[in-house]
Amino acid sequence: MLYLHETIEIRGHGSEPYLRAVLERARHSEAQGISRLLGAWRVIGSTHRWPRVVNLWEMDGWDHWARTLARQFVPEFKDPQLAPWWKEMTHYRRGGFDRILEPLPVASSCTALAEAGKRAWVAEQTIYRGPAGSERTVLEEVVGTQVAQREAAGIWLLGSYRAPFQPGEALVLWAATDFRTLCQWWEDWSSEQQRTAWEARLCQWRVRSETLWLTPAAGTLLDPLRG
Repeated sequence: MLYLHETIEIRGHGSEPYLRAVLERARHSEAQGISRLLGAWRVIGSTHRWPRVVNLWEMDGWDHWARTLARQFVPEFKDPQLAPWWKEMTHYRRGGFDRILEPLPVASSCTALAEAGKRAWVAEQTIYRGPAGSERTVLEEVVGTQVAQREAAGIWLLGSYRAPFQPGEALVLWAATDFRTLCQWWEDWSSEQQRTAWEARLCQWRVRSETLWLTPAAGTLLDPLRG
């Protein structure tokens, strides 16, 4: 699998109409075999800069992405609906930042999420940035030491990824069914020596981290109210 991770800067109160348009675009993209929308979330403002939206699109691999790029840029393959959609979205967004992600070592697929029927009111995104090659060490450590602890607290790993175009960058997504569960984790985590030890390891590896919380858009796979 390969993923496109988008961070979108939103104009004013444009989050809701933009997210509705993303879901419409997602239905078209999946029907045309362009990509699949794994998640679309609003950034929770008390955890980071806002208003912003995060989208995560799934593709089968690099060859699939090549076909997707052709649908954007090669005249004979262009998706005729894309340019008008982009133009319309300028009413709601100001720009953003995209990254390609490779799952490392594990990530939930759209199919797996749909089959499991998992829902989550809140997701936690952490980006780790360090020297080239440090992303593998960080992700192996996260999966090896935190997954079992978080699962016991009711938090599950949505995916762990490396960003091949940004050497040393890794991204981890966790999900919780409700806000209390994630808040309780942080209350306990903040008082444990394990957090201090983890931060010391990040410092030793010269890695910085940035965390924010996200809440799902209506109608997306993880939306608790989705039918």
